[in-house]
Amino acid sequence: MQLILQQYQQQYSLWKVENNKVNGIYKLEFLFHAFQKFSKLILSNYYLRNAVTGKMIMCRKKPTLSIKGKLTIGDACKIWSQINTTRISVFKDAELNIGKSTFINGARIAVKNRITIGNHVHIGPEVVIMDSDFHDAADLSLNGKSAEINIGDNVWIATRAIILKGVTIGEGAVIAAGAVVTKNVEPYTIVGGTPARLIKRIK
Repeated sequence: MQLILQQYQQQYSLWKVENNKVNGIYKLEFLFHAFQKFSKLILSNYYLRNAVTGKMIMCRKKPTLSIKGKLTIGDACKIWSQINTTRISVFKDAELNIGKSTFINGARIAVKNRITIGNHVHIGPEVVIMDSDFHDAADLSLNGKSAEINIGDNVWIATRAIILKGVTIGEGAVIAAGAVVTKNVEPYTIVGGTPARLIKRIK
């Protein structure tokens, strides 16, 4: 009980500073804020009920999920559908692993093999990440090729970028808006274009 009270006081103090409420008594306002956040967490857990989830995962608006394989989401992730609905499809025997404190807003992720997204990754609206061709180019009745995708920690993937099968994106890389990534991206680099090419290195 004492630990809960300490955590409450810490959160209340932090909230007052963040919202410039240094003077006066704002406990009722904070309680309303805390209730709203708690309600969103409960709703988020319901949305993600078919996934293996960590703590404090927040959904803002309902994502569209089709989970026939395994979806694992780390602590403090944010899955938003503010601009576009986030759509995640994990096919049978496939695996999607999302690290801690990763932010996804309006992206589309389709997994037939395995996709691993690291910690503190930012994925913007209308980004497409697919680890499979889904069908053969010559014969649409045949399954296409599939290969694992790995996205490192602290990567930023900007609006409408496309990440295709078999790609590894190194830690701290930035994928420019509209880029089509077909090859591996080195850590701490910026890439852009179709297909994506090196723009510059980040110190």
